[in-house]
Amino acid sequence: MRHNHTILIYQFGRKPMVIDESLLAYILQISRKMAEMRRLSPVLNYALKEAINLVGAERGYVVLVSDDGSLDFRVKLDSSGQDIEHPEDQISRSILQEVVSTGEPLVLRNAMQNERFGQADSVVVLGLRSIMAVPLISRGDTIGAIYVENRAIRNRFSQDDAVPLVVFANQAAVAIENAALNDELEARVQARTRQLEQATQRLEESWHEAVESNRVRTVWLSQIAHDLRAPLGIASGALSLLNEGVLGSINAEQREWVEKSLQSVLHAATLTEDIFDLSRLEEGQIRLHMEPVNTERFLNGVYELAQGLPWAEGVQLSLEIANSLPWATFDAVRIQQVLFNLLANAQKFTRQGSVVIRAEQQPEPDLIHISVSDTGKGIPPDRIETLFKRFRQVDDSASRHEGAGLGLAICRELVTMHHGKIWVNSEPGTGSTFTFSLPTNLPPTPMVTG
Repeated sequence: MRHNHTILIYQFGRKPMVIDESLLAYILQISRKMAEMRRLSPVLNYALKEAINLVGAERGYVVLVSDDGSLDFRVKLDSSGQDIEHPEDQISRSILQEVVSTGEPLVLRNAMQNERFGQADSVVVLGLRSIMAVPLISRGDTIGAIYVENRAIRNRFSQDDAVPLVVFANQAAVAIENAALNDELEARVQARTRQLEQATQRLEESWHEAVESNRVRTVWLSQIAHDLRAPLGIASGALSLLNEGVLGSINAEQREWVEKSLQSVLHAATLTEDIFDLSRLEEGQIRLHMEPVNTERFLNGVYELAQGLPWAEGVQLSLEIANSLPWATFDAVRIQQVLFNLLANAQKFTRQGSVVIRAEQQPEPDLIHISVSDTGKGIPPDRIETLFKRFRQVDDSASRHEGAGLGLAICRELVTMHHGKIWVNSEPGTGSTFTFSLPTNLPPTPMVTG
């Protein structure tokens, strides 16, 4: 024969409650299932269905306290699990408010005859009789209430019936709060994810717009540069013929005008070539012709040509090549272009002192450094970072030198195509050293036959 046992349950600040051991085991069983749920809506529905079943109620409600203190009717079901329409009009708010305010359970055996609530409009109009409401308390805070009722039968609920519902409500409150926090976290994650997706989409759109804008600008600049090359060449040739007296003798004043005009045309031609080269680099239209080069002989050739630049009278150009400098594989035409861009830069900013072309092998295997050093005005530290960007000059002041700031950008592109790097060390008032590295072991361009 099985004997039923009772258990005392102690709650802080309340009288001990007595509950049947088997009933407690059942409550813990359904509570464990409820604790496994992670979303708020399923938890609320499950909690109310089990509460109605636990006490044999006709209908029930789960009400949560909103942030502003108002009552939010979250779930409303009858004993068959069907939803109740217009729950706010089917319940006694005064009874609910009492339970939420005090945090104490309330059992009314016959609400219509209750001294305190019998005259309430909702009780009279709805004919409310057996009512039981218990608070949902989590971490010491009342977060809502479970409200069950039976309108047809008086004395359906007793104080003893409140004990299992209170025990269950305590478990439900924890599950409800955990599920609410989980829902809030998921909502935040989803909102953040949407924000990130929108930001990513905006970035992608901006990037595509920038790429397209850059492509259009590059094509436009390339076309302009291409269209200017021929007339500038004709103008340069004509001015050269005038200067040389081929088309007839000219006086000193005319010669000065022709020389200034020729200088301006040559500058425009150089600028046009820079724009054309940079446009072709950006479009990937320049192909390197890689071949083994005697580096020492190559640099001597560059040095000989560089002596023809219009150096100031107080500037000494020199070449320093380390012993046993190895051969390297590179496009000699393009590396010569890099060196002449660096030398032209040194020529513009150096009025006295020296300009040195230097080459040496590095401790790292298969790597050489080639540099151009000058004793010019130097570069301010805040300009070094952007120096190799297009349309940037060392001097952006009103007295800036001629040029559009494309030469160093072209240098960077060409050196990068050789798998090298380019950088500058400079001290204002002392001078600058532009250095680029070249791997010596790059494969030559395959020969095309057929």
